[in-house]
Amino acid sequence: MDDETTLRRKTATLTRMLNHQGTIGMFGHVSVRVPGTNRVLLSPGGGTDKATVQPDEIFVFDIDGNIVHHPGGLIPLEWRIHTRIHRDRPECMCIAHLHARHATVLGIAGHDVVPVFLHGSFLHGGVPTWNNPRLVVNDAQAADLSRALGDKIAVQMRGHGSVVVGESAEAAFFGCTFLEENASKQLEAEIMGGAIALSADEARDCSESTYNPRLFKLLWTYYESKVALPAAESAKG
Repeated sequence: MDDETTLRRKTATLTRMLNHQGTIGMFGHVSVRVPGTNRVLLSPGGGTDKATVQPDEIFVFDIDGNIVHHPGGLIPLEWRIHTRIHRDRPECMCIAHLHARHATVLGIAGHDVVPVFLHGSFLHGGVPTWNNPRLVVNDAQAADLSRALGDKIAVQMRGHGSVVVGESAEAAFFGCTFLEENASKQLEAEIMGGAIALSADEARDCSESTYNPRLFKLLWTYYESKVALPAAESAKG
């Protein structure tokens, strides 16, 4: 089991990797829950250079929304997304709020995200939509978004972005990566005349061979090497 120091590094690394992919945007954010506790590690908010986020810039909340540690800097305005979903989905150890382009465009167009290729097959359970483009700035909105997510891996936020959850930081990163790649391929195929969704059997079989810890680790390691900071900067964390 990872300790909090390790999880702070993971939270910072995940932030940098999603920034590298272009899916987190200026205002997106991620959180990791410390196993066996009510402590939630949260990346910094808008105005922070997501390309250089360090462990010592990570906020700590409890799942009731109280700040346990404030490192300075800006708290994400939509921190309630994390505390509420961590409370409602205790099996989910990581949550990401994305502003990924193609998935958001599908939501704006009123198209459901459906699995259309091998690594998007994990979405075969469906991607519901929270039909509200507003910022999540109060408890009622956070609870409503959490209800829309239900027991799924991802939820669209119409005209806003998405939320992806995972049983680990590595699983959530896989979900973030391939939600957007699936949406990109789906959108391009729709423009060409129509996207052919995977059948239920195809999606189930493909998911069994791709949505697993071995590939989670491979994907994480591949991107982690791309966002590693110089030794001098890394020592700050």
